[in-house]
Amino acid sequence: MRTKFWINLTTEDISKLSRNTIIIVPFSAIEQHGPHLPLGTDKIILDKILEKLCQKNNKSKDFVVLPNLSIGSSSEHASFEGTLTVNSLNYINFCINYLENIFSKKFYKFVFINSHGGQTSHMEIIAKELKTKFKKSKIIKANYFLFSGYEKIISINELSHGYHGGEFETSLMLYLDKENVRINKIKKGRLSPDYKSKNVIGYEKDVKLQWNTENISKTGIIGNPINANSLKGEKLAKITISTIEKIIKELKLL
Repeated sequence: MRTKFWINLTTEDISKLSRNTIIIVPFSAIEQHGPHLPLGTDKIILDKILEKLCQKNNKSKDFVVLPNLSIGSSSEHASFEGTLTVNSLNYINFCINYLENIFSKKFYKFVFINSHGGQTSHMEIIAKELKTKFKKSKIIKANYFLFSGYEKIISINELSHGYHGGEFETSLMLYLDKENVRINKIKKGRLSPDYKSKNVIGYEKDVKLQWNTENISKTGIIGNPINANSLKGEKLAKITISTIEKIIKELKLL
């Protein structure tokens, strides 16, 4: 296959694709990531990961990648300048309407890869509704930041309680797109208050208090990016790519 990206294929190319081809659907967001990371962090990370995945599997005919749905539902960050967001209900309806076009073409194997923590629940609803309408479909929902193996690189505390602009995302950006990281702006940050809380109610506990980012962090950062580096980012990226490859392999057999 000459390209694995949908937008670089022609109408004729699409018509020749096997309907067993796995369609990868990237979901991301354009939102604040503090003073040291760009607004496009979620999109950049996912785009770069998928580019590397495609380069590594350039001869494979197993999958193609749809355009990144990069304007997401980011209302929790709306008070910070630069965040672009869509109302949750409108976002869900748009995604369903858009994806129905692809599902109706008899493609039936999909991997939804999401890079924005604020829309994991949206993915659940989108997939549920599409599965109800297209009963033969196989839809995998994957939030890349929840993949196993990262704990070998980043501490469990940071992974669990440093989920926005912290060591994890900063390391990936230093590896994948260093020129857009404001290195001189990287400063020590704080983990989510859940870290040392013994309360039943929390921000990301099983019993959740609905929150906006400013309720947790004045800087927009939730986590501590001070120990981030590109070597960690490279290791994290390899784990991510390997996991996506495993997902594709398993989905082929379903």
